[in-house]
Amino acid sequence: MPRKKVASDDQQVARVRHLKILNILKESPTASIKELADRLDISQSTIRRDLDELTTQGLVRRVFGGAILERQNWNEPPFELRETLHSQEKDKICRCAAEIITDGDILFIDGGTTTQFIVPYLASKKNLTVVTCGLNVAYELNRLENITTFIVGGELYTDSHSISGALALAVLDVYKIRCTKALIAASAVSAEHGVTNRILDRIPLKRKAMEISQKSIVLADGSKIGTVALGQIAPITEFSDLITDASAPEEEIAAIRALGVDVHIAV
Repeated sequence: MPRKKVASDDQQVARVRHLKILNILKESPTASIKELADRLDISQSTIRRDLDELTTQGLVRRVFGGAILERQNWNEPPFELRETLHSQEKDKICRCAAEIITDGDILFIDGGTTTQFIVPYLASKKNLTVVTCGLNVAYELNRLENITTFIVGGELYTDSHSISGALALAVLDVYKIRCTKALIAASAVSAEHGVTNRILDRIPLKRKAMEISQKSIVLADGSKIGTVALGQIAPITEFSDLITDASAPEEEIAAIRALGVDVHIAV
């Protein structure tokens, strides 16, 4: 199976700009092209092209001389933008994660923009069973005949392409699902504050996945290490492994290792 394509350098640069534009527009009702160009230190023509693309995606609305955010109630950037952010690092992290998955494992694979990158690296494994709440993960798994895949039921979160809620928790309880390893995605990881997430509604299913699994592994690119998000999934000591990349702060990695967590640096 071909590896999931990662974005080109130019695409990643554009995605980062788009995220910055959306964050600026969340801060104030409107922003002019000149203001955006000045704050991002790029040309006004580039800003115009970015705004045209974001308008086509339905994310912003152009007004005279600038733009406004189309939706003011976003909790986090759109999935399609986050999917390509740090995509090369996420690919390396998932390749590393696949190395600690063994034939016959029963995996819980969390939803999100990181975990989907693991699927191509599972193609050579034998007798795998995967339980997932990620529609994007399930779609990629559907192409692999060597893996039996179960999707938990529940409420669909379109901004993360994942399923969560009380029904998802009930499915795991009713069938007494048990997994050997849980691969958990998160917004932030730190030695002091543990593994945290921006969206509170998604935390209970992550906790449940850890509860039903023999080992819990957190996957987080270096930009998330040493940071803190709104709600705690669990202390870092409840995870057997952290898999990140070389951009993670060395001091924070040392502090996490000192707590007994096996930290893998993907290269």
